[in-house]
Amino acid sequence: MGVSRRLKFDLLRDWLSLARDREAVQKTLQRYANEHGFDWFTYLSVHEANVYGLSNYPEEWQRHYLDHQLFSIDPIIEAVNPKRGAFGWSETRPPVALRKEHRAFYSNARAFEIRSGVSIPIFGGFGRRALITFASSQTKAEGELLGDAFSTLALGAFIDGFVRDRYQGMMSAPACPLTETQLETLSWLLHGKSNADIAVLRNTTKRAVEYQLQNIRARLNVVNTYQAVGVAVHRKWILL
Repeated sequence: MGVSRRLKFDLLRDWLSLARDREAVQKTLQRYANEHGFDWFTYLSVHEANVYGLSNYPEEWQRHYLDHQLFSIDPIIEAVNPKRGAFGWSETRPPVALRKEHRAFYSNARAFEIRSGVSIPIFGGFGRRALITFASSQTKAEGELLGDAFSTLALGAFIDGFVRDRYQGMMSAPACPLTETQLETLSWLLHGKSNADIAVLRNTTKRAVEYQLQNIRARLNVVNTYQAVGVAVHRKWILL
């Protein structure tokens, strides 16, 4: 790792150590992005239906992205692969073969002047993926971040660990798609009730409870009820 790159990494670490709230963290990461020739930064963690992030992208774009679940068609997320390191991207140099939905995604991003960037993938336990992206309004803006693969990945891992450990509650995420009744069902499960128990509490049938859980899994796009409860707890939709 070159001296100048190491010093810049150390500077970011020092700056973040002084950040005490969401606004300070965002300003620090924005400052780092600007010094490397980018306009925006974003941190996005994706684990099945549990998606959350921190960014200085325009607020309207952030809400549009999360509320419309654009992460499901985001070619940058699709390009994340354990065998692949950090990568640059743009609409003219996509990281994956373009499909119709990708073109729609780029068109949406272009409306907010997001045209190119560099993304650093991070892989956590049990299939969790995270992505640190520095983006630009220019058609090509890679700066020097792709010059040293090891230090770039180390940078991504550092930001991931820092943000997750200290600022989990600051993340932006899609609104809860579940009804109060559905959340109540998950809460009963969390506290040890069976489907039959919940049916008695609700004065309904076990089959009706199972049907509701099926709808919950579909809304959260998860495979089983354990995952649904896990997402609800992590997002603090239900409490222990």
